Amino acid sequence: MEGRRFKQRKHIHLRNFDYSSHEHAFFVTICTADKQPYFRSPDICRAVTQDLELRRSRKEIRLFCYCIMPDHLHILISLAENDTKMKGAFGEHTLQNWVSSFKRYTAKIAKTYGIQHLWQTNFFDHVVRRSESLVEICSYILNNPVRKGLVSTWEEYPYAKIVDDLPV
Repeated sequence: MEGRRFKQRKHIHLRNFDYSSHEHAFFVTICTADKQPYFRSPDICRAVTQDLELRRSRKEIRLFCYCIMPDHLHILISLAENDTKMKGAFGEHTLQNWVSSFKRYTAKIAKTYGIQHLWQTNFFDHVVRRSESLVEICSYILNNPVRKGLVSTWEEYPYAKIVDDLPV
């Protein structure tokens, strides 16, 4: 093994950024394991949307919009301010900890439908800069099924939704 180099994982999050900040919005994409189209199942989609809505109602996040595509999920969220439940249960309240908690819980639900590995290991996030338009990002998320030819308008797609008002 001497001299053998292992491939280093690509760092996909910003270094030295405060991912616990409630002052930023995050555009998050989480893909299914091996890009499997698990979200063609309405039951799995319902479980994911119910969990998102529950976490919103518990004030873990502000959920601006989401879209569940057959093999991935897009969400536009911000973390709640001073979420003591999350701090106590999962350590520091960061985006990474919140996504890990969400993925763990929804993966358990998916196992009841025979899916052993629902999610890819990582997720992709984009920290929304002040110069970027939340309206444009939300529009991009919601129109994903239109771009993929699944529907004519995003409103026809059952798993795309605007939830909380955008802070514009």
